[in-house]
Parts: sequence; C-alpha cells; structure tokens
Amino acid sequence: MKSVSVGFCLFVTLGFILGPGCSKEPTDGELLKSATLHQRNDELDDAVSDFQMLIQKYPKSDKVPEALFAIGAIYLNGKKEYVKAESVYTKLAMDFPEHPTAQGASYQRARIFIEHLHKPDSAIAAYELFLQRYPNSLPASSAKAELADLKNQPTTTK
Repeated sequence: MKSVSVGFCLFVTLGFILGPGCSKEPTDGELLKSATLHQRNDELDDAVSDFQMLIQKYPKSDKVPEALFAIGAIYLNGKKEYVKAESVYTKLAMDFPEHPTAQGASYQRARIFIEHLHKPDSAIAAYELFLQRYPNSLPASSAKAELADLKNQPTTTK
C-alpha cells in the first residue's frame, strides 16, 4: 500500500510540474520551484540537476543567478565539494556582477580559498576583487580585516 501511495504522490508531483500534457517543458519558474523543494528535502543531487536544467534551458532567465547561487551553496555546505562551489560562485560573480546574489558569491569565493582550499594567494586576490566591486557592502569590513590578516601572514606571497 505504501508503494502505491508513494507512486501516486510522485505521479501527482510530476503532473503538477509538467502540467497538462506530458510533452510540455517545465518553465524556469517550475524548475526553480522543483529544485528548491528538492533542496529543502535534502535531495541535493536532484536539486542540482533541476537548477542546472533551468540554467541550460533558460540561460537568459532572471532566475539563473539564483540557481547558480543555490548550486554553489549546495556544493559548499551540503556536498562539501569546495572546488565546484568556488567555480559556480566565480561564474555567478563574473557573469552577473550586478545581481544581488553576486556579492555573496564573490565573498564566499575568498572564504572558500582560505578555509577549505588553503590557497591564501587566491584568497587575497578574491578579497581584493570583492572589495573593488562591493566596497560599501555589508561584509566589506570583514573582508578588509580578513585581507589584512592574510597579507600579514609570513607564508603568503606579498
């Protein structure tokens, strides 16, 4: 009985996402909603898949930066795949520098370099770029302090 109800729920969910007629492509909004639901349910691979599908099918959508930020967060916090997280945040920060999520992505890049990848020179460059682009942002004072600390470390190339 349980497998029937799970199957029915899956059928209903797919019907909702696809809408009437199974040949209809999901919209960017439907993909974002589905990916966010997967993320909330800790179904990280499915979430990444839906976010990536949104980016691939709707590259000009205003939802792409949000999808990139979410993928970066999944790789950083959920999957602990720091190189992938940094790469996604770099794409977001470079391709959508004016989007509100780009500021957070740019700052997270520097944090990933220092905390997880142990690349102080890359962290310095990332902090400097962050401060150049977002000097009046909320995390700017933290970035300045972290940058100063990095530059004062004897193992870092100056």
